[in-house]
Amino acid sequence: MGLRTTPSRHDTTAQHFLSVAADLIDAYLQAEPIHPDQSHRLRHVRFPAALEWLHTEDVIRLAPSWAGEAASRRAFFSRWPTRADFLPDAVVYTLLREQDDDPHGPAVLGPSVPVSRLVIGVADELLADLVRHPRSYLVLHLGPLLPRHPQLSGVLLPGSRAATSVWLGIYRRLAHGLDLVMRPEWTFKRMSTVLQAMLDGFVLRHRVQPDDQAAARWKGASLLADAIIAFLLGAVDWDLTGQPGRTALDLLTRPQPRLR
Repeated sequence: MGLRTTPSRHDTTAQHFLSVAADLIDAYLQAEPIHPDQSHRLRHVRFPAALEWLHTEDVIRLAPSWAGEAASRRAFFSRWPTRADFLPDAVVYTLLREQDDDPHGPAVLGPSVPVSRLVIGVADELLADLVRHPRSYLVLHLGPLLPRHPQLSGVLLPGSRAATSVWLGIYRRLAHGLDLVMRPEWTFKRMSTVLQAMLDGFVLRHRVQPDDQAAARWKGASLLADAIIAFLLGAVDWDLTGQPGRTALDLLTRPQPRLR
């Protein structure tokens, strides 16, 4: 009789279990419904809906402690006949609750205020505001699941408007106050889209690797602030050439002929 091996989380059997779990996770997160070749293996699996843990029964049970006897099952279901009806409203309310229209106030731009200091201050304040509120992670949680829950797609837009409006205001003040000319491809709309994507990424990294944010600061500026400064250096047509950024990059990196 051979010797029994000690079970390990890294042995072949463990790899089989982990592979199955990875297949399930991939199937849950993929945009399209499960593929025909998956339907047989996964026909008994009921993938959880978005925010599956948020049960209407818990909402109803906890509500009376806040609202008195008026918060009853009848009162709830007379407003939202199903959980699917309730969920989009709950998402919107969560995203907009206690959210000021412009929590940062107007950005001050004057001859005595360096533009880099303005960008650093606003970037640091905005990121600190976002990571301080748990609702900032709600969009990141629901985003990959939106193809499976189209009823939620339209309700996520308001949550990003406040942050976008802050950056649009800064762009306009910078462009008008400093008489900046943007490269042809960089409209305010495209710039706000890029900054919103950057913010989403930095918020996620703050939750995944919180210690890295402090370590990445350099001479008083966060990594986000320096990334925005680098972005502005490329998006503004500083030399008034009228060239898109890609053309300017190609010209700058083109090999120069050697002098003989």
